[in-house]
Amino acid sequence: MLRRMSETPAMPGGVAADAPNAGLLSSTAATARYGMRAGISALTCWFVLSGLLLAQATAVLIVGGPLLRLVRKLAKPVVDSDFRAASHYLDAHSPDTPSTTGPSDFWSAFRWMCVNAAAGLATGGVAFVLLFGAAVSLTCPLWWWALPSGIAVNPGMYPVSSWPAALATPLVGAAYLTLFHLAAPRLARWHARLAHRVLTTASRDRLTARIAEVTASRNEALEAHGAELRRIERDLHDGTQNRLVAVRMHLGILDRLLEEDPERARGILALAKEASDDALADLRDVVRGIYPPLLAERGLASAVTALASRSSLPCEVDVGEPARAPAAVETAAYFVAAEALSNAAKHSGATHTRVALTTEGSHLVVTVTDDGRGGMDENGGSGIAGIRRRVAAFEGTTDITSPPGGPSTIKARLPCEF
Repeated sequence: MLRRMSETPAMPGGVAADAPNAGLLSSTAATARYGMRAGISALTCWFVLSGLLLAQATAVLIVGGPLLRLVRKLAKPVVDSDFRAASHYLDAHSPDTPSTTGPSDFWSAFRWMCVNAAAGLATGGVAFVLLFGAAVSLTCPLWWWALPSGIAVNPGMYPVSSWPAALATPLVGAAYLTLFHLAAPRLARWHARLAHRVLTTASRDRLTARIAEVTASRNEALEAHGAELRRIERDLHDGTQNRLVAVRMHLGILDRLLEEDPERARGILALAKEASDDALADLRDVVRGIYPPLLAERGLASAVTALASRSSLPCEVDVGEPARAPAAVETAAYFVAAEALSNAAKHSGATHTRVALTTEGSHLVVTVTDDGRGGMDENGGSGIAGIRRRVAAFEGTTDITSPPGGPSTIKARLPCEF
């Protein structure tokens, strides 16, 4: 008894047998809705394009500007709606279709309206003709006899003027539905994919450009990091290491002279202490070059002020009290100022420099100006390339103005969240 009850749903006419039919009807209804909508959208595109053409023609008149703004305002909702409809249809009928974002500029919308004016009419026209023909053919036996004499129904293949002909029209309707089932879904998918392809071209281009920009920024960051490691290694090798070697040599000599010549040993001890002090000073400079303690303790303004006070050129400082930026951004800004001041002292022939810290929206701006001879050469070992790499690692920008005769200005803009 239980076994027979469990088999009942699989019998012909049961729920399981109706499921494929329900899926077919749902798919056909979705295709019909999309086709009708594509046709209506195409007519709307013709209207908007006509308005745009009229706005351009009357641009010299007073009404041209407001009309153009109105048309542009109408275009985006229409195109966004087309994109959502295409996305929904593709998601429902093509599960492997990747999700994308819609158009974000007027020219993408304009390009789609030009395409859809023809493609939408074709899609909607085919859907409308086939569905209308099917509806007329299937219902013809119910109402053909009520038409005035002399008017014959022609469902597409022959005129209906008798009951036998009328009773045969459902066969014509079945042919229409078959054609709709074969052609309309393919045409609807073509239209939806065309919408995606046209409307996401600009988004893909921007995404490609963004990927290239991020890749370049990553390479700049790696290069800047490598250059920083090489600088630290060079400073340790050329400075601190030599000082420590000198201390080691003095201690060796001191060990031999301690019993033989105490007076001379005291002189060597003084030299060893001096060498150790120099090594400690060099080590502090290296540590300061990695991350200045004052920057962590008191912020960028105090660190830049201290940096300017140690500059070999008179330096005017305008830092105010900017909001604290992320530590990495403050570090980059500090070393931009340090490199720019060092460049001015070594290469510009300047007698005066100026450092300014400002904010522009969500950007921290470092500006270094000198009154030197100008004509800054970025490829001449002036350190400008290093500044550019450091700023580019944060997707910032570096603007350099250095006409012959001066003055020279380096302006670095670092994006950040305060």
